[in-house]
Amino acid sequence: MRDSALPAIASDEPKEAVQSRNRSARSSQHLKDIARNHACFRHELFDKLTHTEPQRQQIARLLKNYDAHASYLRRLLLRSASIMPEKAVGFILENVRNEYGNGDAEKRHQLQLQDLARVSGVSALEFKNARIEPGIKRFISRAAQLYYPVHADFPAQMRRPAIAAGAITATEILAIEEFRCMQQFFAHLGLANHVWFDHIAIEVEHSEESLAIALYFCNEEDAAPSVEYGLRQMLDNNINLYDGLCEALSSNGSQFEMLA
Repeated sequence: MRDSALPAIASDEPKEAVQSRNRSARSSQHLKDIARNHACFRHELFDKLTHTEPQRQQIARLLKNYDAHASYLRRLLLRSASIMPEKAVGFILENVRNEYGNGDAEKRHQLQLQDLARVSGVSALEFKNARIEPGIKRFISRAAQLYYPVHADFPAQMRRPAIAAGAITATEILAIEEFRCMQQFFAHLGLANHVWFDHIAIEVEHSEESLAIALYFCNEEDAAPSVEYGLRQMLDNNINLYDGLCEALSSNGSQFEMLA
């Protein structure tokens, strides 16, 4: 006698909801794979951050240049929100709110970065006077076109809000790797647990949420090609960012000394 099959477990979840969730999971993994297979993900910056012994001038220039690009992206997010469909605006505003301390201005990320410079021995004057590298300037120029793609010369068939969504998603995916390596860089100074690095854990825990705006355009607006286009363009642009941060690390300043 053949064993009877176990009865299927009933589910109250609609079939359409299950299919939508599975589709989102596939789209999410696809976007992550594009980023992780891109040349910028293997940029020499990550190896340098992991193995470089920090010097004070390097720290000042590295953090000043990182702050320059991050500050500009925060403002660009607000411009991106202005061209989004109503249902997509919230994804961006949540990102902005997090960057600015979730309602507490004293906890905004920029102040945390500046505090990291201070406890690393970098004076306010050194931080202020650190030059912005050419790679950072190139990155900012191109990021402005991708985050707010209303005037740039993009293929006619590409949807502008979805291009911006893809660019924002590239930033979110790569931010995790950037912060991991920056944390290793500052671990040489015993600063791996500085508050600036707290949001690494948040980014990792909520990595799927960081892809929400891209998945919205892929699944609800049928604009996956435009999302992928923006993603790839921003990944290309990140090479400029990482070149600029490498330029910042090329300083031959005096050996770092921890301040008492």
